[in-house]
Amino acid sequence: MIIVSNTIRKIASTFFAATLPLLAVAQADTAWQKANALYAEGKYKDASAAYLQLEESGKASSALFYNAGNAFYKQGETAKAILYYERALRLAPDDEDIRYNLELSNLQIVDKIEPIPQFFVVAWIQAFCNLLDVDTWGIVGISLFAATLMLALVVLFGRTSRRKKAAFALAVACLSLSIVATCVAMREKRYLSSHTEAIVYAPVTSVKASPDAGGVDLFVLHEGTKVSVLETIGSWKKVKTADGNQGWLPTAAIENI
Repeated sequence: MIIVSNTIRKIASTFFAATLPLLAVAQADTAWQKANALYAEGKYKDASAAYLQLEESGKASSALFYNAGNAFYKQGETAKAILYYERALRLAPDDEDIRYNLELSNLQIVDKIEPIPQFFVVAWIQAFCNLLDVDTWGIVGISLFAATLMLALVVLFGRTSRRKKAAFALAVACLSLSIVATCVAMREKRYLSSHTEAIVYAPVTSVKASPDAGGVDLFVLHEGTKVSVLETIGSWKKVKTADGNQGWLPTAAIENI
């Protein structure tokens, strides 16, 4: 009887351990549906709070960030809307809806900063990298490498020299493309994990010449403006605007994308 009881307990423990991930997924789906329902009912403040709870629970996704951005936009919180549209765009750089809403939000901020034009080669590389998201680039790289291995077998064991030559040429092409896709995936992965961009959250803040409150004021930025973070010293961050101007801001004045 003791042996049977222990066996039953082990089976029950295994069953509950196996069902925990399924329960977590179900709860996340329910929370997602609830947040979307709140948004549909026009309860944008409650909806944004629900989206943020999902983010804090580790359920971040481009759809979550996009919906959070929409909820903040409906509340007139432009800086927060821009922040979440930017986060969504990082995960889905080819999504036209996210890009459109971000551009619409940027029209409402005070600072109209003209970015420095990119060198056409840099712009072309960035556009190429944005064709796919980081996970898809990784899958493409792995798939092409697998194709390279299969073609290598044809080169080694092919019956005719013509077939071997064709397989060798295709293997070289697949390997080259695999390296490119893998490099792009690694580049995008580093970009996603970096905190080199931020949104100004303070309604108005002075950019200083040095990292201290007594520093000389260089210029003023308003909420919603996107900046690049160059350096951190204590509670200050050195930032650069899209037109190349640089200076220091309190860390509390910005929020990392």
